[in-house]
Amino acid sequence: MIKNIRHSGIVVRDIIESYNFYVDLGFMIESDEIEKGKFLDTILGIDGCEIRVMKMSCGNQMIELLEYKEPKSKDFEKKINSIGCSHLAMTVYDIESVYKKLTEQGVEFINPPESNEKVKVAFCKDPNDVWLELVEEL
Repeated sequence: MIKNIRHSGIVVRDIIESYNFYVDLGFMIESDEIEKGKFLDTILGIDGCEIRVMKMSCGNQMIELLEYKEPKSKDFEKKINSIGCSHLAMTVYDIESVYKKLTEQGVEFINPPESNEKVKVAFCKDPNDVWLELVEEL
């Protein structure tokens, strides 16, 4: 039935801050548009929707940063064990350098990179409290 996973959507507080974060991780912008209208209202089940949508890619993976202009998004605390989509996992080349760079930028991690001799892994949050699992294959 399913052909592939098309993208992951991330509702953001500030699209520019989120854009900068993901560019630093190696994502490239594919498009930046304002979406609104009957089609969007219908598929989302929300009347009067207006969303700034920034599509970004890394290799063959795509994310959509979604900043709702109308209606404004509500925030809630997201824990690593919350029900639903819990995190995005990304393979990195050198986790120690990514960890150092992000830590210097004020990104908080659950732990420094930890190894099981197959992979090194560290969890952090993006600017929207979306959990990211950074993995270096050994």
